[in-house]
Amino acid sequence: MAEKIKIFQFPIKGSDFDHIGNATIETRKLVKIAFEKEECFKNTSFSDSNRDFLRRFGICAYEAEANVIIHAHYGLFKTILCCKKIKGEVIDRGPGIPSILNALTPGFSTASETAKSLGFGAGVGLNNIQKIADFTMLHSEKGKGTSLQFEVWKAKDNEIGRIAMKIKQIIKVLKLELVTKNVDMEKEVKSAYSCDLLSNVLAKAGNESTWLTVQTNINIIGVATIKRIPIIIIAENSTIPRQTIVKAEENGIIIAKGKEDTFTISGKLYELFQKE
Repeated sequence: MAEKIKIFQFPIKGSDFDHIGNATIETRKLVKIAFEKEECFKNTSFSDSNRDFLRRFGICAYEAEANVIIHAHYGLFKTILCCKKIKGEVIDRGPGIPSILNALTPGFSTASETAKSLGFGAGVGLNNIQKIADFTMLHSEKGKGTSLQFEVWKAKDNEIGRIAMKIKQIIKVLKLELVTKNVDMEKEVKSAYSCDLLSNVLAKAGNESTWLTVQTNINIIGVATIKRIPIIIIAENSTIPRQTIVKAEENGIIIAKGKEDTFTISGKLYELFQKE
């Protein structure tokens, strides 16, 4: 019998910064449904009990999608789900990559100032994909566009076990202002991570952790959704756009705001987890 596959496709529009991550999130939802409802994918290493597949695939997909929006005119994000692996393919039309060697060098970036102001352009996106995926292939033609393929084959359990803490306890102890409504305050987190660069958060923040940042644009919700981060703490009493709050509520993500700076809140978070 031939192996069953499912294919999902989503278009990507260049410079559409407000919707970075949408294609990735929607694809993950469809993949998760396949895991749960279709016999081909049940009781395999892709089972819902092992979320590492979706986590690793989501990070790679988000980075690839973001690259199209940041650098290209438009593109297509295609996912092929097999019983033994997930394949991602992103093809764009745009300026292409002048030097793949430079593009793969950590810290090198040709992102616009607009992208950098939103927390992108750290120059680690392609490196994240290379490190996380089990297979990658990159091809680009100057003045024409870029094709990126990646595959996730198996689970890798690299998370450090920690004692979980309820979010309502963190908000109470740190005297934070709760910004979102109708959210689950009983959710638990296992760690905390502080960073304003979205690619770094994708690569290094722990799943189901607290994220501390001064970034308030809508893209932080996409990153939090992919990393399964249930709470974002905004430092320095920064103003949070209404669309960010709405998007957070739609995805069940808590946003809380603190008056102190990142350094001070980070120290308090560290002490709080140490007490546990």
